[in-house]
Amino acid sequence: MVKPAELDGLFAMTTLNLLAPIFLVIALGAALHKGGLFSRELIGGVNRLLYWVGIPVAVFNAMIRADLTGAGVGPLLLAMTGATIFSALLSWFYAPVMGISQRSRGTYAQASFRGNLSFVALPLLLTVPGIPLGTAMLAFAPMVILHNALTVVLLALSQDGGGERKAGFQAIVEIGRNPIIIAAAAGLVWGNLGVTMPVALERTLGALAQMTLPLAMLCIGATLVSVPLRGNRIHALVAAGHKVALSPLIGYAVGRLLGLGEDGMLILLICLACPTAAVSFTMAKQMGGDEGLAASAVVYSALGSMVSLSVVIAMWLA
Repeated sequence: MVKPAELDGLFAMTTLNLLAPIFLVIALGAALHKGGLFSRELIGGVNRLLYWVGIPVAVFNAMIRADLTGAGVGPLLLAMTGATIFSALLSWFYAPVMGISQRSRGTYAQASFRGNLSFVALPLLLTVPGIPLGTAMLAFAPMVILHNALTVVLLALSQDGGGERKAGFQAIVEIGRNPIIIAAAAGLVWGNLGVTMPVALERTLGALAQMTLPLAMLCIGATLVSVPLRGNRIHALVAAGHKVALSPLIGYAVGRLLGLGEDGMLILLICLACPTAAVSFTMAKQMGGDEGLAASAVVYSALGSMVSLSVVIAMWLA
């Protein structure tokens, strides 16, 4: 009979074995950048490769292999949508109380809710054993749409003049051209058609999908040490805490309220506990937001997510 102390040690070791490879590769990416082997130009090129090829192929490949019956996806989508919108609106409305300016308000809200779904949540969903991939993928694509739409709307609303009209147009453009959303839709159609894929093409897609996790982690590590910490660091720290601590707690409460099953709860909490998306810095820069706040929140939340993701996975294993 296994003793409770031995079980605790087993759970801790399993959690470590799941997360350590991810964080070690992130650390390697940081070291490679510091050592001059992973330049800014190379980071940019690899990020574009992942965004346009690696991640879409991984999503498509996962969807055509998964059971797409959608069991349990309704409550999961409802919980993810509700928790995300509530978290975004909460940060938007309390931001002025913290002394955050109108220009920085959208950036702060974005940092508080927009998780790194593609580069952190997706690799974990594909790696953690026991996750129903069909349910995870059917919920993943709509969340990418929601995150993009909310980000554009909030950043536009924090600008002066014409924000509402500009927000609606940019949200539609961003969603329509997102390769991850296109790949998810294509995978959904292909999976429901039941068409057998040629072996050569299947192996090609599998090889491309396998490159996604290590390259994504390397890029995250290199990006973290290349992003400058500037602006109001207290605001950035609070935004990061909201993202990796408060958002999962909100999600847990919503999930329990909706009677979400354990597998659905794990998918929900992984997505909510992951760090602020690195692309939020780019979005803030493009849309006239607070670049310093966005950059600092990305770094702080990445460090905090090591704890939040460990807690989420350890709770599931227990």
